[in-house]
Amino acid sequence: MKEALVLMAKAPREGEVKTRLLGALDPEEARRLYVAFLSDTFALMEDVRDEREGLTLALCYTPEGEEEAFEEVEREGSLMVPQRGENLGERLTNCFADLFALGFESVVVVGADSPTLPGEYVFDAFECFETDDDVVIGPSEDGGYYLVGMRKLHERIFEDVPWGDNRVLDATVERVKEAELNLVLLPEWRDVDTTEDFERLKRDLGADKGAAKFTRRFLKELAKGRR
Repeated sequence: MKEALVLMAKAPREGEVKTRLLGALDPEEARRLYVAFLSDTFALMEDVRDEREGLTLALCYTPEGEEEAFEEVEREGSLMVPQRGENLGERLTNCFADLFALGFESVVVVGADSPTLPGEYVFDAFECFETDDDVVIGPSEDGGYYLVGMRKLHERIFEDVPWGDNRVLDATVERVKEAELNLVLLPEWRDVDTTEDFERLKRDLGADKGAAKFTRRFLKELAKGRR
């Protein structure tokens, strides 16, 4: 089966990423943190690829024309597909459409806000498509999701969803039910969006010395620079 694992991401530009962390971080620090998140997510994706023969990695990015902005992200070769659409629902729909148009038979999309996400969750998402499951979603604690995957495009699941709201997951699950699709929910995980999330991330990495090496390196450099 031809499979694609896709990271949805913004170009890491100062003042345009992780803006909800401004205050705890300055704009350049927030940008560097986001680069670390992207690098850790690609490391996770590469680990999954090592376990799944034929898996292709892709970066679905915005804005179009900003490919060079990702040069400092630690990643091996991957497809680069520009995002299209006015809101997240349209961008997700078009991302899946573009990958399926390239001949992929199952597509899993992950976000860039969960640097400590366990790789086995992503691996299990692909395992779901070896049965009769149509859609797989990885719920996040804030009411959204860190992962969504499908074997074919079901546009309806991204329609009439209150993006940026804590009802995103519930609304998406409702759309899946309306379409009478088989759904698998993966274990819940956490995004890092707010200053409270950032503080918990630091505690988590203090307890787990093996997770998110790029984010850990950034935090070490940040602490050293603030002494």
